[in-house]
Amino acid sequence: MLMRPRELIIAAVVGGALLAAFVAFLLLRNGDGDSSANTVPSPLTATTPDEIAIESLARQSIESLPRGEWPLLYDSFTPEFQQRCPREEFVAAGEAGAREQGDQLPLLRFVRLEDVLFEEEKAKGVIVGEIAGQGEYRIRGAFQKTDGTWKLAPADATEGCQAFDRLPTTTP
Repeated sequence: MLMRPRELIIAAVVGGALLAAFVAFLLLRNGDGDSSANTVPSPLTATTPDEIAIESLARQSIESLPRGEWPLLYDSFTPEFQQRCPREEFVAAGEAGAREQGDQLPLLRFVRLEDVLFEEEKAKGVIVGEIAGQGEYRIRGAFQKTDGTWKLAPADATEGCQAFDRLPTTTP
């Protein structure tokens, strides 16, 4: 089914807005005064197959964009996420995000996974990434086992193509 020009414009605006929100939490690293800054994060030392799978997904969620592999990441998301974010919007959001990152794109890196909590076939954790030379940022991620395979799931309080929730950055 072909989209009419008006529908294409609406889809582009919605996708751009969602991407802007995603890029904003990647770029804005300053905390917002959240009192949770007093807690000590617990880095994951992945040893079990489940922990290794989740850590791999967390790494891919950050490193796929600078490698130009963003479209391939779509299949790593749960069907729930895919229902609310069609592939075309996901790919377009990644392409726009890569353009907006500009010279910083190759500086995005995965650092570690923290505070992982398993709840049966689901898990939550904090993905820590960095813009090399500029500091770390933290995002809340969710994971879910689907047909025996761990997938990225939308974090709580997200919608549309937004899958991660930006957390305030703590300073040592």
